[in-house]
Amino acid sequence: MSELSQIGIGDGTPEAVAYRLMLDVMRVENRTMSSGALAGAHTPADRHYLLNTYHECLMAVRGKRIAASTGNNRSAAAA
Repeated sequence: MSELSQIGIGDGTPEAVAYRLMLDVMRVENRTMSSGALAGAHTPADRHYLLNTYHECLMAVRGKRIAASTGNNRSAAAA
């Protein structure tokens, strides 16, 4: 978390939690912030991937994430 502390984001803030969640998602999806030879067997994450993944994580932490469609077309009233 040292990179977050350097920019003034505390450990318990939604932003810090979202950042840690993004790192977990990246690990599961075999993505890395490194490019080229440093990435090894991982796929380098581009700007679009990083920003979208962080945004989705931040919305999830704030309880505002809209779940992607899973193909189940039940309406909210039927749930």
